[in-house]
Amino acid sequence: MLKFLLIAFCIIHAARSNMREPTFRDFEIPLPFNMENNSGSSNCSFSGQRNPPPSLPDVQSFLPSSFVLKCNFVAKKLARDDYHHVPGIGFYKFHTRATTWNEARKICNEEGGHLAIINSAAEMRVLVDLLLHASPIKGAVNQIQAFVGVHDLYAEGDWVSIHGDSLAKTGYSEWTDMWGGQPDNGGGIQNCGTLVEDGKLDDVSCQAIYAFFCEIPL
Repeated sequence: MLKFLLIAFCIIHAARSNMREPTFRDFEIPLPFNMENNSGSSNCSFSGQRNPPPSLPDVQSFLPSSFVLKCNFVAKKLARDDYHHVPGIGFYKFHTRATTWNEARKICNEEGGHLAIINSAAEMRVLVDLLLHASPIKGAVNQIQAFVGVHDLYAEGDWVSIHGDSLAKTGYSEWTDMWGGQPDNGGGIQNCGTLVEDGKLDDVSCQAIYAFFCEIPL
């Protein structure tokens, strides 16, 4: 797709050029498909040397004899400095002052992010590392798990992310074998998800008090 876009830009550029120029000409064309995310932005340009037009121009004569696709990446500084940046994955903060799942969700939103959603084993390992190396958790049910952005509040057993995506779509649905195997909806009130230190999910009461992970995606 990029190849066809570049060729199209060359043709348009050549059509607007002076057709009487008998020698090779250098050119540089800014490209309109620059990218930006929370990591930074990239500005790209396509430059090279255009063949001179023959006496009877055809499309092929306008294609470059040599070219360079150049992109400059400008890193963006996150407005918050209390989030841990993991290149290629995201920005994360582990809150050790425990609260309920809904309050945790609100806090993450206020910080410009959301309760962490695990999309891969690599992301799971990032969160587990934060949990294992954190300072003592204050006021939580235990020290070995923390809220993440999954729940089955809409329908029992139908676990989704805070964005409404199924766990199959989010990319991570490993449940812990602890406490007899999960999810078990203990007491009929366990509708919110945590990540346990073994790297797997557990269902707990949304009103229980746990630490929690916030995420700002790339």
